[in-house]
Amino acid sequence: MVEIDLPLTMTDEFIALIPEQRSIVSELLSEKVLTSYSVSLEGRKLWTTVIGESENDVAEVLMDFPIIDFCGYKIFRLTFHNNADFIIPQFSLN
Repeated sequence: MVEIDLPLTMTDEFIALIPEQRSIVSELLSEKVLTSYSVSLEGRKLWTTVIGESENDVAEVLMDFPIIDFCGYKIFRLTFHNNADFIIPQFSLN
């Protein structure tokens, strides 16, 4: 689990990186490198769970985040992580 501190002041430079950040996150979620991603602008926090063998593996993933140079982060090793998968209803041909 990674807890990321977003900047107190969101500059134009930071805001301009958000679309690229969202694109990278979508890609990492589809590749199952990230298993969750949550943002609280009110609390200036971002939380994500990253699959990795080591803290270095996780840090390498974070370095792909376009916004990371503007943020501080802390990595927590999880003993286990449960989440509810989103279920897509089956399409019926009837």
